[in-house]
Amino acid sequence: MSPTKKTSAPTEVVYTGGSDGVVIHFPSGPVEFLHGVPVEVSADNAKSLAEHPDFQPAAKATTPTTQSPKEDA
Repeated sequence: MSPTKKTSAPTEVVYTGGSDGVVIHFPSGPVEFLHGVPVEVSADNAKSLAEHPDFQPAAKATTPTTQSPKEDA
């Protein structure tokens, strides 16, 4: 039996290098990274950028996913 390929969820990364932006040519195709703008990439592409100092994981949203209803006083 052949092993099944795991498909990981996309990951957001941010380019923090010195240029206004860069285009990286991955095997799956080119991806444009503008300075400071989070870009969603595949887990494999994020893994290949993980050790590069100009790319950082995007900050997670701090907004709560659920809000309690407001009560009238």
